[in-house]
Amino acid sequence: MADTRLSVRGLADMVCLGQKQFGRVFADYVGMKPKEYSRIVRFQKSLWMFQNHHDSYADIAYTCGYSDQSHFIREFRQFAGITPSAVSNPYSDLFTNPV
Repeated sequence: MADTRLSVRGLADMVCLGQKQFGRVFADYVGMKPKEYSRIVRFQKSLWMFQNHHDSYADIAYTCGYSDQSHFIREFRQFAGITPSAVSNPYSDLFTNPV
């Protein structure tokens, strides 16, 4: 979660597994494929950035690992059902450190 731009292949390499084997092991433990999990983490990070007043879509797209601003807006709409500009009070506690 620290680096949302890390690829599934990069994660598989870190744990010395092939990409397919990593996907199977990941799905067994987490309950979803690594790519699906990655998309959720990127979306949550974008919400966190909105919550913390990062208003530049291009900056959010780059920081969260989207290929470009359009990709970010498309994926945001898939998860939220609305565009980022329609969000009035974004909230994500995935990246919040408890006190």
